[in-house]
Amino acid sequence: MDRETRNLVNRWKSIQGHARAVEKMLEDDAYCVDVLKQTLAIQGAIEKVNAGVLERHLRTCVTTAIASDDPAERERVIAELMDVFKGTGHLRRVASAGEAITRVAAGLGHGELQLHGHGNGEDA
Repeated sequence: MDRETRNLVNRWKSIQGHARAVEKMLEDDAYCVDVLKQTLAIQGAIEKVNAGVLERHLRTCVTTAIASDDPAERERVIAELMDVFKGTGHLRRVASAGEAITRVAAGLGHGELQLHGHGNGEDA
């Protein structure tokens, strides 16, 4: 298991531990605000896992597809990612995905990566 995967797995195990703690808090009728603080922290941690998985996907599968001579493959991976976010209410979180895209592009030496004309670094 590579370091990146190990970090994601460790983060996920931490989330599981926090979720068990919240379960106990609920069973013990803990103060609601304390429970909310913990569940919001879990949400934030899950978003970090999602960002890590997305970044890895962008570095591997998406980068390969975009560099491909096959326009259908490029469109397929873009549509696949959009489908993940559509209908989930998570499309507003694409800004953090944009940060991952910027890091991947910078790592590839292509700092000018643009998506549908929004390559100015501002949220669309």
